[in-house]
Amino acid sequence: MPQMEKTMAMALMGEHGALRQLAMLDQDIAAAIKKYGTPPDRTMPQGFTTLIRTIIGQQISRQAATAVWKRMEAAGLDDASRITDAGVATLKANGLSQQKAEYVHGIAIAITTGALDLNTLADKPGDEIASILTALRGVGDWTADNYRLFALLDMDAWPYNDLALQEGMKILKSLNSRPDAKTMQNMAMDWQPYRGAGALMLWHIYAQYKKDASPAAI
Repeated sequence: MPQMEKTMAMALMGEHGALRQLAMLDQDIAAAIKKYGTPPDRTMPQGFTTLIRTIIGQQISRQAATAVWKRMEAAGLDDASRITDAGVATLKANGLSQQKAEYVHGIAIAITTGALDLNTLADKPGDEIASILTALRGVGDWTADNYRLFALLDMDAWPYNDLALQEGMKILKSLNSRPDAKTMQNMAMDWQPYRGAGALMLWHIYAQYKKDASPAAI
């Protein structure tokens, strides 16, 4: 799916912004915007760095993910060719688990050999982007959705299995318990094609209650 605007802020609240449109579909979203304001602009650059930072952020806190990334940067492990040459053992020595080191190394090899060209994704439909990304070892729905949302500004990407997102939905809809992944998928059906905007708003809402609430890579 092509970028809707140059920045996340414009994609959300520009003249035809996705969050502006979603607020007209859901009065709870409209009320939340008035109460909490709009989400901060966390646009990330397209490409290898953002994708591997998202992988690093899987199932760990944002603070921990940032610390690992800074360590990798300090070691010069912030480029596909250098990561390919370094190998899995060196990645492990710089803070990655065995599994994540294998994932990151494998994607680096795909980039350096030309098997994967992330620059071509922006012009593809969201479902096709998701299929390409999830075909990579270590990239599941959460990682693909976050890359689509933060790097490609796909305002319908929906990381439904994110726990902070589920907590945000619980707050937004005044639910007694946190909705599970399947419930999140069902609840957001009426938000299409603005589910990504809804996700950004839910993270923003939850961040008011818990400091480290945003996706780990962002």
